[in-house]
This record gives sequence, C-alpha cells and structure tokens, in this order.
Amino acid sequence: MPDFDATGFGVPAFLLGAVLVITIATLLLHFLFPPAKGSRRPSAPRDNSTRCPLCQQNLDRAELHGVSMEVCPRCQGVWLSQDKLEQIAG
Repeated sequence: MPDFDATGFGVPAFLLGAVLVITIATLLLHFLFPPAKGSRRPSAPRDNSTRCPLCQQNLDRAELHGVSMEVCPRCQGVWLSQDKLEQIAG
C-alpha cells in the first residue's frame, strides 16, 4: 500500500501534521479542564430591564406594603406574581 502523499492535494505534509496535533491537543485540554458553566459569552447583550407586555415600555420598580412590583410608566399597568398579590391583599 503506498504512503499517503498530501503534496498531491497542494497541502504540505507538515501542515496537515500540525493541524492534527493542534486538534488533538485542543480536545485533550477540553476533556482535562472543561470550561466552567457560564463561561461562554452571550450572543447578544442582554437587557436586564423588564418590558411591559402591553406597550413594551421599560417597567419601573415600586413597593407597596413591603412588596416589590413592576409598574409601567406609560400605560400604568401593574405586574406582580400571585403570591405578591396575596401579600398585599391579606
């Protein structure tokens, strides 16, 4: 069986060897030292503000009887979870 000749494809054999070594080293490092959770960069910058489901305005935080809630400055909508509603009512 003849030896593989990479020069027939226009690629020097040492370049193919270097790519193979780098690939193996990268995989070995990945398995020995896995990346920490959350170490990837997000694909798009995330906006931490919550938007109103009705008018898409950024919601402001307000507090009533020690319970925090989100209020829309445009349509005056109030957004809170059911347990927070029970805290305010009772």
